Amino acid sequence: MPWYVLFWCVIKQITQIMKKLITGIAVLTAFLFSTSISKAQDTSWGPMVGLNAATLVDMPLNTYKPGVNLGLFLNHSNRERTGIKVEATYSQMGTLFNGFDQRVEMHYIQVPLYGVWYLNDRGNDFRPKLMIGPYVGFLMNATGSNTTDNQFITENFNSLDFGGKGAFGFNWKISPRVWLNSEFYVGGSFANIYKTDIINIKNRSFGLNAGLSFPLN
Repeated sequence: MPWYVLFWCVIKQITQIMKKLITGIAVLTAFLFSTSISKAQDTSWGPMVGLNAATLVDMPLNTYKPGVNLGLFLNHSNRERTGIKVEATYSQMGTLFNGFDQRVEMHYIQVPLYGVWYLNDRGNDFRPKLMIGPYVGFLMNATGSNTTDNQFITENFNSLDFGGKGAFGFNWKISPRVWLNSEFYVGGSFANIYKTDIINIKNRSFGLNAGLSFPLN
């Protein structure tokens, strides 16, 4: 393949990835703008990192593959016990296979929207919480196989993944304006992520995230 054709393919792939990144960030930005018109002290944001274990459900011999999460989050609560949280995270997904060296690597931008229930009232420095809500995942890239003849590439998967997540964790006030946010979550797809019905597979993952939140005001 001529070098200029390869160069064009790389540029095209980078452009597609950037579009999906921008879409995820735009969702978070729009939500940030919409909540900023309310009381600023009720809204906080920050960076987050985490580890996950992911697999593809209903694929033979599948087992969990470790990965990382990296992104931003936004908290909003103007009530004693309830609030919302939205995230935009890069998440490494996919699966390993028992007894085989093959793997499937999938890279998503995930945007979950949680309803949050705090287990104690505002004013406490340590606030346990439960969270549940839907998410949308934007597929950035997929590579791998489970046999030499069965290849899994980006074009074979749906570009969007719709699913749900549930989590429990805590917010801990570590300084007058900084909170440590941490939660353990589980999540999975609602529908087949493969483009044909020949294979019916869904994402499933669990993980632990942590981040620092800062008030908007």
